[in-house]
Amino acid sequence: MRRPSIALALAALFAALLLPAQPAGATPVQGYLPWSILLCKFADRPAEPRPPSYFEELFLPVGRGGHGVYDFIEQQSRGRATTAGSVVKGWYTMPYTWQQSKDASRFERIDQCVRTVKAAGYTPPADHRVAVMLNDGNIDSGGDGFQRVVLDANGWRSGLAAHELMHAHGLSDGSSNDLSYRNSDWAAPGQYDDPWDIMSADAHYAATWTEKFGKGMIGLNGPRLDEVGWLPQSRATTVGQDGRTSATHQLAPLERQDLPGLLMLRIPFDAHDLNHYYTVEFRKKTGMSAGIPRDTVLIHEVDKGQPILQRDLSNREPLQAVNANGVSIRVDAVTADSATVTVTTNMPGKCVSGYVYRLAVPEDRVCVTPETRTQTARDNEDASVWEDDTGDCILNRTRRLAVPGDSVCVTQSTRLKVISDNKTAASRINPTKHFYGPNTCKGDYIWRVADDSDLVCVTRATYDQTLADNQAAASRWVNGPWGPQSCVYGYVWREAFIGDKVCVTGAVRAQAREDNRTAGDRVDPPWD
Repeated sequence: MRRPSIALALAALFAALLLPAQPAGATPVQGYLPWSILLCKFADRPAEPRPPSYFEELFLPVGRGGHGVYDFIEQQSRGRATTAGSVVKGWYTMPYTWQQSKDASRFERIDQCVRTVKAAGYTPPADHRVAVMLNDGNIDSGGDGFQRVVLDANGWRSGLAAHELMHAHGLSDGSSNDLSYRNSDWAAPGQYDDPWDIMSADAHYAATWTEKFGKGMIGLNGPRLDEVGWLPQSRATTVGQDGRTSATHQLAPLERQDLPGLLMLRIPFDAHDLNHYYTVEFRKKTGMSAGIPRDTVLIHEVDKGQPILQRDLSNREPLQAVNANGVSIRVDAVTADSATVTVTTNMPGKCVSGYVYRLAVPEDRVCVTPETRTQTARDNEDASVWEDDTGDCILNRTRRLAVPGDSVCVTQSTRLKVISDNKTAASRINPTKHFYGPNTCKGDYIWRVADDSDLVCVTRATYDQTLADNQAAASRWVNGPWGPQSCVYGYVWREAFIGDKVCVTGAVRAQAREDNRTAGDRVDPPWD
């Protein structure tokens, strides 16, 4: 999270040419997340402050229960993702001094270690992200924007490591609406000002300090969990999608998903940009959030993928009410196990993007194209021109009947257009019906749905194959060396996510892993 090197911007211009193909970033993240953890020493500083086993315990399954990165991924993903398959390599001595590394861009600093490791005989596999550990401090810790991170000796803390690794999976820094907050002289206003989120780096509320890994971790906030696909979709709702303009909701804590209630509300408010919305979540002072001051409700404004914590600017406490953008959010009560929140929104009555109210009469709320509304207004202005002295339509014109009692005379083609618009009215009202969250698929891709939380975007053929394999699951299980869900001969577990034990062919499993790897390339929101 330290100040980015100025040269990093220049290095990034050439990065696509210098690097092999990299795993896609961000949404969603599940299955195996392999890393190559590379330990590099400076030419003039030979000390090895920690043995390789330290980094294995920090990042790999061998460290389970030690409050390291493996535990973070397992707990936050609900067991759907794992760093299993990662490796630690080193120590390697680089032909670069401490000063030469410090003077380099972050991109080059990471590359110095990678080149050294390759020359010694290890090349990180194409599906691995890379984390470089440097054997001294006061250099740099952060990511280079290409699924590679570096931690100097001052950065070997579980909280910072989890923060930087999630950067490599596509998440941005935390932020708030308090633009008077400056984390450092180089940070942007409001940057790192969401201490309920690991993406605020060392500014977060740490749950557990350990002698081995130092400042501990906190989880991701609600919109982050939603973005990486770690929020159960059955427990997140889009307010207004059911047509109601006002409702009271019960929220369970993100930290206690065993309790009843929703885990997050999404509240879109911009009909022309559904990627601009509020979220509401309830946080409890327990588990990975044991370091927060108290149980509280958090409201974020999400703008093109960036969650912005909404603070009361008079005291910097999290806002407990919002009344803006046609939305009212009010926290009614907070108890030990739940929070109740009432939300009112005008979105169900708005037209979807590209349409406007027809306004044949003032109360007409059928949504039509702007051209149709212009024609409707013109017909209203000319109404008397097309009537005879008895009020009947002339010159083959007919009553428009956009709504009951509408007697404006229009052409036959306009009347047919009115009938068509009235029939399709329901599909053009309430933009929230077309909001699917940050994992909306591009083009012809659709969610794979290996289970009800699987939001990886795939082809229709892969979706059909997934459905067929799910339906055949029981017929392919036998009691065997891996228990009652061992696969019959010729089949293997699909592992679309960790714990997915549907038995499939080897080719289908390989496709599932490839779909996971390229997931971030197939989502529609413009920030991916």
